[in-house]
Amino acid sequence: MYKAIGVWTWPKDEDRAAFEEHYDTVHYALAERLPGVRQITLLKAGDDARESDIFRLAEVYWDDRAAFDEAAASEEWAAMVADATHLIERFGVMLKAANGEEGVQAL
Repeated sequence: MYKAIGVWTWPKDEDRAAFEEHYDTVHYALAERLPGVRQITLLKAGDDARESDIFRLAEVYWDDRAAFDEAAASEEWAAMVADATHLIERFGVMLKAANGEEGVQAL
């Protein structure tokens, strides 16, 4: 599997409800439309994560790098990036992203 990870910082407390509504109804909906997506996993951090400044984490999975590359070149990806820019500008949050092969090791 190949995945992309997005990590969002905390919005201001007074903006949190509006950020969440937009994220859930617009941004997540855009991610669901990406070509070849197999799975999306979301994490919404609790108050104990404030010190780390991690508020939201999303993992988006594809079968392989080629499927990810196809998605990254799509109009749907461009729309999701534009929406991420909107979230950053509107709410003053930051987004850190990475992508790569997922590896699982037994304990």
